[in-house]
Amino acid sequence: MLESKVIAIANQKGGVGKTTTAINLASALGILEQKVLLIDADPQANASSGLGFENNQNKNLLNIFSEENDIHHQIIQTHSPNLDIIPSTIKLAELEINNTSTNVFKLKNALDVIKSNYDYIIIDCSPSLGYISVNSFVATDSILIPVQCEYLAMEGLNKLLQTIKDIKADFNKNLEIESLLITMYDQRLKHNNNIIKQLKHYFEDMVFKTIIKRNVSLSEAPSFGANIFDYKIESEGSNNYVNLSREIITNHNTMGKTNIILGKTIQHVLENNETITLEKSKRKNHLQHFEPFDIKKRNYNKLKGMHKKEIIKSLGLVYNDIYSDTWMYRIPGRATVFRKNFPYLYFVDNHVESLELRRFKRS
Repeated sequence: MLESKVIAIANQKGGVGKTTTAINLASALGILEQKVLLIDADPQANASSGLGFENNQNKNLLNIFSEENDIHHQIIQTHSPNLDIIPSTIKLAELEINNTSTNVFKLKNALDVIKSNYDYIIIDCSPSLGYISVNSFVATDSILIPVQCEYLAMEGLNKLLQTIKDIKADFNKNLEIESLLITMYDQRLKHNNNIIKQLKHYFEDMVFKTIIKRNVSLSEAPSFGANIFDYKIESEGSNNYVNLSREIITNHNTMGKTNIILGKTIQHVLENNETITLEKSKRKNHLQHFEPFDIKKRNYNKLKGMHKKEIIKSLGLVYNDIYSDTWMYRIPGRATVFRKNFPYLYFVDNHVESLELRRFKRS
C-alpha cells in the first residue's frame, strides 16, 4: 500500500487557476475513491467558500497554529464523496502580519498526526510567500504549479522555483515538483500553443499531459459553493480534472514501484540558475500580432475569424445582406488615382473564413 501524499498547489502569481485546481482536483480524487483532505491555506478563503464553507470560527486552519488546538477538531466533512476540508479564515492574514514564531514545522507536525488517514492531502497556498506558505512548503511532499497560458506566467514561476530551491535546501530535502499544470488554455489562440510548446521543451516530463481548458462552468461553480462535478458534471472542465486526478494517481503508483525518472527532474531545473523566459513572437513587430482591427491602419487580416456582429460593429452593414455569406465594403481613400479598393469577406458559420482585396478601375 502506498503512503499518503501531500501536494501543495502554489504559484506566486495570482489568477492562474490555483484555487480552482485545488477544489476540483481534491473533489475528483474523492470521486475516484481516494480519501482526500483539502486544506485552505490562503487567507482569502476562496477554496473554503468555493465548497460552501465561509467564516467558520470554530473549525479553521488558524486554530492549528494555537498550541492547545488539535488538528482533528478542525476537519469538516464536505458534501463531495471522500473529501474533508480544513477551512481558512481572513484572520490568517493577521497571523501573517503579527506572527513572531519561527516554527516553520507547525503544519507538518500537525499533518503527521492525521496523514495516514488520507490517500491525498491537498493544500491551497496563498500567492504571497509568508509564514503560512512556508509552513505549507515544509509540510508537503510535492508542489503542483498551475501555469496560465500567458507570457506573464513566467513572472511568478521564476520566483516560485527559487523559493522551492531555498525550502528544499534549508527545511525539506525531500520536496519535489509534482508537475506543471497548464491552465486556461484556448486552442484558438496561436500564442497559447506557442507557450505550451516552449514549456514542454524546457520542462519536458515535468508538464502534465492533462491541460485545463478555458471553461465558463469552472468560473461559475464557486459562486454556487460547488465544485465542477456538482455544478455541471457534463462540462469539459469536469473531464479535464478527472483526467488530471487519474494522471496524478498513475504517477504516484508508478513512482512507488520504480526509481526511474524520465526527462528533467526538479534537480535539473533548480540547479540551472538562468531565468526562465518564454520567447516572444519572431516577427519584427510582434505586438502587431495582438493589435485589434483598425480601419485607419487597414490591417484587414484581423477580420479573419470575426463574427458577423463584430464586423457590423467595426465596418457597419452598409448594403450587405445579413444572411449572405459574402460581404463587400468600399475602403476609404484609394490605392491610386485610377483604382478603387474593395475587401470581400467570405463567411462560414457566420465567421470570416477568408477575405480578398480587389481593385477596380474608376469609372
